[in-house]
Amino acid sequence: MDQKSIAVAVIHGTGYKDPDFAEDISRTLQDRFPTHLPEEARSRADLSIQPVYWADLTREREEEVWDRVTSAGDMGHLGIRRFIFNVAGDTLAYQPSEGRKELYMEVHRTMAESFETLAEKAGSEAPLCMVAHSMGSVVAHNYLYDMQHEGTRAGESEDALANLETALERGETLALFVTYGNPLAIWRLRFGDEYKSIRFPGNALEERYPAVQPKWLNIYDENDVLGYPISRLTERYKEMAEDGYLEDREMDVGKWYKSWNPLSHKGYLRDESSLDELAGFIADIWQGAYGSS
Repeated sequence: MDQKSIAVAVIHGTGYKDPDFAEDISRTLQDRFPTHLPEEARSRADLSIQPVYWADLTREREEEVWDRVTSAGDMGHLGIRRFIFNVAGDTLAYQPSEGRKELYMEVHRTMAESFETLAEKAGSEAPLCMVAHSMGSVVAHNYLYDMQHEGTRAGESEDALANLETALERGETLALFVTYGNPLAIWRLRFGDEYKSIRFPGNALEERYPAVQPKWLNIYDENDVLGYPISRLTERYKEMAEDGYLEDREMDVGKWYKSWNPLSHKGYLRDESSLDELAGFIADIWQGAYGSS
């Protein structure tokens, strides 16, 4: 019996990350995904997961500056300072500006390469799920934005997006977008009045998978000062929410000593119940795409 695949891209956020950052996430999703499917469907269901690792592109520069700062004098609250330093550093380094877009394009090339790998593993027209945390939500958003609004931002990542050969790579089969601790509300400020909302779902999804019910779930902890609801961020996002495509969902995440404070920002994809719920979201997409086949 042929297996039917769902493609899942996992995009990390700010802070120190190893290339294997998604191993525990992938293992838990692979374990929990079948439990959300009917028993008769489990042997046909396949989950192709691809991490998008971009931390190495900003790490060297940040570590050099951090070492210079810490060697200059004593400071208190080093843990919190390093967290803020990483968040601000990744944001500022990634942000494109006139004559300085190399890192932005490098990150998007990494995204494109990861999506190419996903297309090879899951199939060129497999339903696509994007799971992003923190600054990774902005990276994923901008990747989609640049594809959908070609030419509106002076070709900021045009070389990274020039050779996308499949529907999956172009985001045309995007069915599920889950953003955790999403700072898009802050990033939105850099666009001014020219900002155009991204389109969701993918423009080929309904034709290829008419029974799928696409969803953009924006999940935040009320104590996470970097994660914000977005369903009123623009009139278009408000319409998407009213049409059932976009949902802000408040979630209590993290261990007891972190869930009540800003450190909850790190807890979304380390929380077993959160990952089990994510596996259920992905299973719903699989059921819509393949459940009746």
